[in-house]
Amino acid sequence: MIDWKMMSRLLESTKDKTPTQQVKLIATELDKFASSKSVAIQILAREYPSNNIGLAKAKSWLTKIFNCFDDEIEVLYAIDGELGEAVYLLDAGAETQRNIGIVSVLRVLENACGSVNDASFLLVQDVLLKMSALERKWFVRYWLGSPTNGIDSGVVKKVLAKHYDKKISEVKKHANFNSLGNLCVYYEMKEEPPMKLSHGTFVKPMLAKEVPMNKWPKDKIVDYKYDGNRYQIHKQGDNVIIFNRKGSIVTPQFQDVVEQVREYDSLAETEVNCILDGEIYPIKDDGSPAEHKLMGTRVHSKDHAEAREKVKVKWVIFDCLKIGDETIMDYPYSRRLECLEADGSPYGITMPDQAHRMEEGGDVLAFYNRAINDGFEGIIVKDISLPYEAGKRSAGWAKYKPPRIELDVAITTAKYGEGSRANVFGTFGISVKSDSGFKSVGSIGTGFSDADLVWLTNELRKNVETYDKGTYNLLPRVVLEVSADLVTQDAKGNYGLRFPRCKRIRHDKFVADINTIEDVEDLV
Repeated sequence: MIDWKMMSRLLESTKDKTPTQQVKLIATELDKFASSKSVAIQILAREYPSNNIGLAKAKSWLTKIFNCFDDEIEVLYAIDGELGEAVYLLDAGAETQRNIGIVSVLRVLENACGSVNDASFLLVQDVLLKMSALERKWFVRYWLGSPTNGIDSGVVKKVLAKHYDKKISEVKKHANFNSLGNLCVYYEMKEEPPMKLSHGTFVKPMLAKEVPMNKWPKDKIVDYKYDGNRYQIHKQGDNVIIFNRKGSIVTPQFQDVVEQVREYDSLAETEVNCILDGEIYPIKDDGSPAEHKLMGTRVHSKDHAEAREKVKVKWVIFDCLKIGDETIMDYPYSRRLECLEADGSPYGITMPDQAHRMEEGGDVLAFYNRAINDGFEGIIVKDISLPYEAGKRSAGWAKYKPPRIELDVAITTAKYGEGSRANVFGTFGISVKSDSGFKSVGSIGTGFSDADLVWLTNELRKNVETYDKGTYNLLPRVVLEVSADLVTQDAKGNYGLRFPRCKRIRHDKFVADINTIEDVEDLV
């Protein structure tokens, strides 16, 4: 039996290493896991459902499990802001002769957490009391979904490539259709992973890119750029699943959209099975776009029915990946559109009215001006000859927005505010990706609501790495979309943003998706 003790020792050995060193170490050690390789990969890639354990609930459970004083865990947590380490410090010398299999640990990690009065609490209590201090530390980190070791899906893909002697491009392509845990099984059996879409299996979305007008495709579809969230909808009969951009299921939050999608059957007078790509955005009573921040109410509210009443939304489709039993991702966009056209489509699925084909010489700027006047972010210009390139940011999808600079950045430092905001973080250091890790592009303190700052304070405290003279240095885990007037560069070559403002917290994006220092250099 491959036990959690072995896994914990491996995780501990990776914590201070660079991503390259982590890949080499894990790829070398993976053979030790024998038939449990895929389970180890599943855990490393965090491919298990959300268990609904938050920081506050976790603290209360751990206090009860270890029979602590109410403030004991809180005091230990305050030392470095990491709950796994706090549990380790409770009894750093704790050892055990009991071996807990990693399969059993995975079952506990993915088990939904209710209250201290139900079986889920007893399950967690049982495994924790059998673990050593080191095992507890890493269990709690993965239980919370914040291992703080820098190992993410990108690192795990490289592990699979190295261990099985695959090209990383091949692994990434396979990962568009398979979980990393399942990929491990196929590679181990020396079988070719399936490259066919199936109901309920998330496909990473194709992404748009900033492209100069002189490089836009000649034959194109032009559509509004919606200020909402990207979603993928799978329909198999009455079974409708909604995935967010990260691949998490958010169906309960959008039951109104589910009913809309189910109506395709009546419109087509037959059962429509499909996988669709689109966007959900908030609307006003008159149907015009509302502020994007209202999406937070729909996504994060515990009372879904109340949220539906407070915030109306609209679902718009802009691509079809599968229709019936046929995967059509590799078809040109013009062919995929045939499933979405209002006239002639047998499926009851239609694109937004304003999306239309425009050949070379068409007045795209007039269309853009109309989009802005109608309250949208800008436009998307799509090459009709291209297949759907899952997980790729493609020049074939060109986004065009007002000229103010916009970047996706990671929060890397935080300071408490002043006055009425003295109890929450009020100023944040922001960074972009670089070859050496992350590069600062200054700080930001505007554009946040009070609710934003409360959420950021609670979330970022989980990721504190060090503290120095009022500044909390953070592991980069939270992504912001920021806008600025321009990029500046000082005499030492350091970059900054003039008049930066937070547009929104990007809950739907990973840190791996943020802009690079090369992107910033191009804007100077």
